[in-house]
Amino acid sequence: MEEAKSAGRGQRPNWNDLAPAEYQRQLQAYVQTPQYKAADRELRVAVALSKAHDAALLRSAHRLLARYAAGRQVPRRLPQPRILPGGYVPQWWMNTINATYAGMWRAIPSTGPELQLGGPDDPMVQEVAKQARLLQASRVGYRKRGTLYEAYVPDGTPFGGRSVPLIRGLGPEAGRRANLALGRGSGMRVQPGRDEEFDQLHTDYFAVWDRSRAYAAAVLALLRART
Repeated sequence: MEEAKSAGRGQRPNWNDLAPAEYQRQLQAYVQTPQYKAADRELRVAVALSKAHDAALLRSAHRLLARYAAGRQVPRRLPQPRILPGGYVPQWWMNTINATYAGMWRAIPSTGPELQLGGPDDPMVQEVAKQARLLQASRVGYRKRGTLYEAYVPDGTPFGGRSVPLIRGLGPEAGRRANLALGRGSGMRVQPGRDEEFDQLHTDYFAVWDRSRAYAAAVLALLRART
Protein backbone atom coordinates (compact mmCIF):
# COMPACT_ATOMS: atom_id res chain seq x y z
CA MET A 1 0.00 0.00 0.00
CA GLU A 2 2.88 2.35 0.76
CA GLU A 3 4.31 1.62 -2.70
CA ALA A 4 0.97 2.52 -4.28
CA LYS A 5 0.83 5.77 -2.31
CA SER A 6 4.36 6.67 -3.35
CA ALA A 7 3.58 6.03 -7.02
CA GLY A 8 0.60 8.36 -6.82
CA ARG A 9 2.59 11.13 -5.17
CA GLY A 10 5.42 11.04 -7.69
CA GLN A 11 3.83 13.22 -10.38
CA ARG A 12 1.33 15.10 -8.26
CA PRO A 13 1.92 18.90 -8.22
CA ASN A 14 3.50 20.17 -5.01
CA TRP A 15 1.49 22.92 -3.36
CA ASN A 16 4.60 24.21 -1.59
CA ASP A 17 6.12 25.15 -4.97
CA LEU A 18 3.10 26.86 -6.49
CA ALA A 19 0.72 29.73 -5.88
CA PRO A 20 -2.71 28.49 -4.70
CA ALA A 21 -4.48 29.26 -8.00
CA GLU A 22 -1.74 27.61 -10.08
CA TYR A 23 -1.68 24.59 -7.77
CA GLN A 24 -5.43 24.11 -8.21
CA ARG A 25 -5.09 24.46 -11.98
CA GLN A 26 -2.30 21.88 -12.18
CA LEU A 27 -4.09 19.55 -9.78
CA GLN A 28 -7.27 19.61 -11.85
CA ALA A 29 -5.23 18.84 -14.95
CA TYR A 30 -3.30 16.06 -13.17
CA VAL A 31 -6.37 14.15 -11.98
CA GLN A 32 -7.50 13.84 -15.61
CA THR A 33 -4.30 12.14 -16.74
CA PRO A 34 -3.96 8.39 -17.40
CA GLN A 35 -1.05 8.34 -14.94
CA TYR A 36 -3.24 9.61 -12.09
CA LYS A 37 -6.08 7.22 -12.93
CA ALA A 38 -3.69 4.27 -13.01
CA ALA A 39 -2.07 5.30 -9.70
CA ASP A 40 -5.48 5.86 -8.11
CA ARG A 41 -6.64 2.41 -9.16
CA GLU A 42 -3.45 0.81 -7.84
CA LEU A 43 -4.01 2.47 -4.48
CA ARG A 44 -7.64 1.34 -4.29
CA VAL A 45 -6.56 -2.20 -5.19
CA ALA A 46 -3.89 -2.13 -2.48
CA VAL A 47 -6.40 -0.90 0.13
CA ALA A 48 -8.91 -3.63 -0.75
CA LEU A 49 -6.24 -6.35 -0.66
CA SER A 50 -4.97 -5.05 2.68
CA LYS A 51 -8.49 -5.22 4.13
CA ALA A 52 -8.94 -8.80 2.94
CA HIS A 53 -5.62 -9.88 4.43
CA ASP A 54 -6.21 -8.07 7.75
CA ALA A 55 -9.62 -9.72 8.20
CA ALA A 56 -8.12 -13.16 7.49
CA LEU A 57 -5.25 -12.45 9.87
CA LEU A 58 -7.66 -11.57 12.67
CA ARG A 59 -9.76 -14.71 12.13
CA SER A 60 -6.62 -16.85 12.07
CA ALA A 61 -5.19 -15.32 15.25
CA HIS A 62 -8.39 -15.80 17.18
CA ARG A 63 -8.85 -19.37 15.95
CA LEU A 64 -5.29 -20.31 16.95
CA LEU A 65 -5.70 -18.73 20.39
CA ALA A 66 -9.05 -20.39 21.05
CA ARG A 67 -7.78 -23.82 19.93
CA TYR A 68 -4.62 -23.62 22.01
CA ALA A 69 -6.46 -22.31 25.07
CA ALA A 70 -8.93 -25.19 24.86
CA GLY A 71 -6.11 -27.74 24.58
CA ARG A 72 -7.18 -28.75 21.08
CA GLN A 73 -5.06 -29.48 18.05
CA VAL A 74 -3.89 -26.61 15.89
CA PRO A 75 -6.10 -26.48 12.79
CA ARG A 76 -4.52 -27.78 9.59
CA ARG A 77 -5.99 -24.89 7.64
CA LEU A 78 -6.37 -21.29 8.68
CA PRO A 79 -8.75 -18.70 7.20
CA GLN A 80 -7.44 -17.31 3.93
CA PRO A 81 -8.03 -13.83 2.54
CA ARG A 82 -11.03 -13.81 0.26
CA ILE A 83 -9.23 -12.71 -2.87
CA LEU A 84 -9.57 -13.80 -6.47
CA PRO A 85 -6.81 -15.80 -8.16
CA GLY A 86 -4.66 -14.10 -10.76
CA GLY A 87 -3.24 -10.62 -10.91
CA TYR A 88 -6.29 -8.63 -12.02
CA VAL A 89 -8.58 -7.20 -9.37
CA PRO A 90 -12.04 -6.32 -10.75
CA GLN A 91 -13.97 -3.31 -9.55
CA TRP A 92 -16.92 -5.39 -8.36
CA TRP A 93 -14.62 -7.33 -6.02
CA MET A 94 -13.20 -4.11 -4.55
CA ASN A 95 -16.74 -2.79 -4.09
CA THR A 96 -17.69 -5.98 -2.24
CA ILE A 97 -14.67 -5.77 0.07
CA ASN A 98 -15.31 -2.12 0.84
CA ALA A 99 -19.03 -2.69 1.42
CA THR A 100 -18.58 -5.71 3.69
CA TYR A 101 -15.28 -4.70 5.31
CA ALA A 102 -14.11 -8.19 4.31
CA GLY A 103 -16.15 -9.64 7.18
CA MET A 104 -14.03 -7.77 9.73
CA TRP A 105 -16.89 -6.90 12.08
CA ARG A 106 -17.94 -10.55 12.44
CA ALA A 107 -14.32 -11.58 13.02
CA ILE A 108 -13.74 -9.33 16.05
CA PRO A 109 -13.02 -11.57 19.06
CA SER A 110 -14.11 -11.25 22.65
CA THR A 111 -11.71 -11.32 25.58
CA GLY A 112 -11.31 -14.55 27.52
CA PRO A 113 -9.36 -17.34 25.82
CA GLU A 114 -6.01 -15.73 26.68
CA LEU A 115 -6.73 -16.19 30.40
CA GLN A 116 -6.29 -19.94 29.89
CA LEU A 117 -2.63 -19.29 29.06
CA GLY A 118 -1.68 -17.14 32.05
CA GLY A 119 -2.94 -15.16 35.00
CA PRO A 120 -4.68 -11.79 34.66
CA ASP A 121 -1.47 -10.04 35.77
CA ASP A 122 0.62 -11.59 33.00
CA PRO A 123 1.72 -8.72 30.69
CA MET A 124 1.29 -10.84 27.54
CA VAL A 125 -2.20 -11.90 28.56
CA GLN A 126 -3.05 -8.30 29.40
CA GLU A 127 -1.86 -7.16 25.96
CA VAL A 128 -4.06 -9.67 24.13
CA ALA A 129 -7.05 -8.66 26.26
CA LYS A 130 -6.32 -4.97 25.68
CA GLN A 131 -6.20 -5.40 21.91
CA ALA A 132 -9.44 -7.40 21.98
CA ARG A 133 -11.12 -4.56 23.90
CA LEU A 134 -9.86 -2.01 21.39
CA LEU A 135 -11.28 -4.08 18.55
CA GLN A 136 -14.63 -4.19 20.33
CA ALA A 137 -14.47 -0.39 20.64
CA SER A 138 -13.94 -0.25 16.87
CA ARG A 139 -17.08 -2.31 16.37
CA VAL A 140 -19.01 0.08 18.60
CA GLY A 141 -17.68 2.96 16.49
CA TYR A 142 -18.89 1.21 13.36
CA ARG A 143 -22.36 0.63 14.78
CA LYS A 144 -22.93 3.91 16.60
CA ARG A 145 -21.20 6.78 14.80
CA GLY A 146 -24.07 7.14 12.33
CA THR A 147 -26.58 7.48 15.19
CA LEU A 148 -25.14 10.82 16.32
CA TYR A 149 -26.36 12.76 13.28
CA GLU A 150 -29.50 14.84 13.25
CA ALA A 151 -31.50 16.87 10.73
CA TYR A 152 -31.46 20.61 11.32
CA VAL A 153 -32.36 23.97 9.78
CA PRO A 154 -29.16 26.01 9.22
CA ASP A 155 -29.00 29.65 10.30
CA GLY A 156 -26.09 30.61 8.06
CA THR A 157 -23.30 30.04 10.58
CA PRO A 158 -21.09 26.92 10.45
CA PHE A 159 -23.35 24.06 11.65
CA GLY A 160 -25.50 26.59 13.50
CA GLY A 161 -29.28 26.40 13.45
CA ARG A 162 -32.17 24.66 15.13
CA SER A 163 -32.73 20.94 15.37
CA VAL A 164 -35.75 19.58 13.52
CA PRO A 165 -38.41 18.60 16.10
CA LEU A 166 -38.82 14.88 16.66
CA ILE A 167 -41.86 13.11 15.26
CA ARG A 168 -44.48 12.64 17.96
CA GLY A 169 -44.61 9.13 19.35
CA LEU A 170 -41.02 8.25 18.50
CA GLY A 171 -38.13 8.11 20.93
CA PRO A 172 -35.12 10.41 20.50
CA GLU A 173 -32.95 8.00 18.48
CA ALA A 174 -35.79 6.65 16.34
CA GLY A 175 -37.05 10.21 15.83
CA ARG A 176 -33.67 11.44 14.61
CA ARG A 177 -33.36 8.49 12.23
CA ALA A 178 -36.87 9.14 10.89
CA ASN A 179 -36.13 12.84 10.35
CA LEU A 180 -33.01 11.98 8.36
CA ALA A 181 -34.72 9.24 6.35
CA LEU A 182 -37.64 11.54 5.48
CA GLY A 183 -35.33 14.40 4.50
CA ARG A 184 -36.76 16.80 7.04
CA GLY A 185 -34.81 20.02 7.55
CA SER A 186 -32.26 21.27 5.05
CA GLY A 187 -29.04 20.06 6.64
CA MET A 188 -27.42 17.25 8.61
CA ARG A 189 -24.96 17.60 11.48
CA VAL A 190 -23.62 15.85 14.56
CA GLN A 191 -25.93 16.53 17.49
CA PRO A 192 -24.81 19.60 19.48
CA GLY A 193 -22.62 18.69 22.44
CA ARG A 194 -21.69 15.26 21.07
CA ASP A 195 -18.73 16.22 18.86
CA GLU A 196 -16.17 14.66 21.21
CA GLU A 197 -18.13 11.40 21.36
CA PHE A 198 -18.45 11.39 17.58
CA ASP A 199 -14.72 12.00 17.11
CA GLN A 200 -13.90 9.07 19.40
CA LEU A 201 -16.29 6.74 17.58
CA HIS A 202 -14.87 7.92 14.25
CA THR A 203 -11.31 7.25 15.46
CA ASP A 204 -12.23 3.80 16.78
CA TYR A 205 -14.03 2.92 13.55
CA PHE A 206 -11.09 3.65 11.27
CA ALA A 207 -8.51 2.13 13.65
CA VAL A 208 -9.90 -1.37 13.19
CA TRP A 209 -7.27 -2.38 10.61
CA ASP A 210 -4.28 -1.33 12.72
CA ARG A 211 -5.89 -2.94 15.77
CA SER A 212 -6.45 -6.23 13.96
CA ARG A 213 -2.73 -6.44 13.23
CA ALA A 214 -1.85 -5.46 16.81
CA TYR A 215 -4.16 -8.18 18.17
CA ALA A 216 -2.60 -10.80 15.91
CA ALA A 217 0.90 -9.73 16.96
CA ALA A 218 -0.06 -9.95 20.65
CA VAL A 219 -1.59 -13.42 20.17
CA LEU A 220 1.48 -14.64 18.30
CA ALA A 221 3.79 -13.35 21.06
CA LEU A 222 1.70 -15.09 23.72
CA LEU A 223 1.58 -18.40 21.84
CA ARG A 224 5.32 -18.34 21.18
CA ALA A 225 5.96 -17.77 24.86
CA ARG A 226 3.77 -20.75 25.80
CA THR A 227 5.14 -23.27 23.29
